[in-house]
Amino acid sequence: MLKKLFYNERFAAILWVGLALATVIQNVVIRGRFNNYLIFEGVFNHTLKQLPLFVAYPEEYADMNHYGVFFSAIIAPFALLPSAVGCTLWILTNVAFLFWAIRQLPLSKGVIIGILLIAAHDMYTAAAMQQFNISVIALLVAAFVFVEKGKSHWATLFIVIGTLTKLYGIVGLAFFFFAKDKGRFIWSGLLWLALLFCLPMLYSSPEYVLSQYHDWYISLSEKNGENMDTTHYNLQNLSFLGFLQRTRLFNNNLIVIAIALVLFALPYLRIGQYKHLRFRLMFLASVSMFLCLFSTGTENSTYIIAYVGVGIWFMASPNTNKTLKIILLVLAFLASLSPTDLFKPLKEPYIIRYSLRAVPVTLVWITLIWEMCCLDYGKENTNPKEVTL
Repeated sequence: MLKKLFYNERFAAILWVGLALATVIQNVVIRGRFNNYLIFEGVFNHTLKQLPLFVAYPEEYADMNHYGVFFSAIIAPFALLPSAVGCTLWILTNVAFLFWAIRQLPLSKGVIIGILLIAAHDMYTAAAMQQFNISVIALLVAAFVFVEKGKSHWATLFIVIGTLTKLYGIVGLAFFFFAKDKGRFIWSGLLWLALLFCLPMLYSSPEYVLSQYHDWYISLSEKNGENMDTTHYNLQNLSFLGFLQRTRLFNNNLIVIAIALVLFALPYLRIGQYKHLRFRLMFLASVSMFLCLFSTGTENSTYIIAYVGVGIWFMASPNTNKTLKIILLVLAFLASLSPTDLFKPLKEPYIIRYSLRAVPVTLVWITLIWEMCCLDYGKENTNPKEVTL
């Protein structure tokens, strides 16, 4: 009975809708607190008034904005509504977008359900914080899907949207090597970049938009420095970089990132494996985990990006060592629960203080890189419709 339930696509859909509605009821209806959404709403309002985007507005919300001026176009349909209504639709739209994107992956229904279930809790965590990270990973998944379909002009649209909002989207360029129409990938990417870069000028001014892109760079640089501050309690940098820094194991981010980039790139040398869907899917999984593990801006609500990758790896990897995969998945699931009250005695003094949340995902990513460098992805049938549970 339980097994049938977990194989039921309707159950996965109900679970996602239920979790999304739970965040709305909890934060919008009951508490009436949705600070992150107010920050996002402010990006649109401040752009219209041509006010600085990267300064504090304590009378409107706590904290500061770190999204690019193009984000004003993304949030506009919601910002035009009353805040509570806009926030509700914002949460539901982000969740629906990711649910749709995952369902577009060229995988069997059983595998799709598995990915949705593995990512469900971190989707809830991100939705509770009204985070755009849900759509960040949806944009990457959609870009991969359209590259697979030979429609690079749509893939690059999603990549550019992700890049101009939160920079994370730029990692979608990793799929370039699998594009059947590389020329179209390049020219369409440049075209979308030019169009979307200029889009906010339609409701502000060219001078204002250019100044805000410059200020965005400064804002992100300053934020990066703040994230690496180990002298104060910090909910940022819950990445592998943060783990190495806070445990004092190693404190040179540039060297760590350089090593990580080499490891990430090694599987590209296996050109003969490019023809296998499962191998290409592992790049999507790898890039999603890489984003979280090697960014100083990673927080608990960022891990939805990584856990879609964890789900893809667990459900589609050809690794026959089921014991290893289950152990790693259990560790990752426990890490997913670490922000909750189940780990309250350990959360602040250990899990957050030492960025321990990153460790299980790092183990999954290292395992994935090893698999991509060593396993033959052609041994098993990797037909899109035949990759099953």
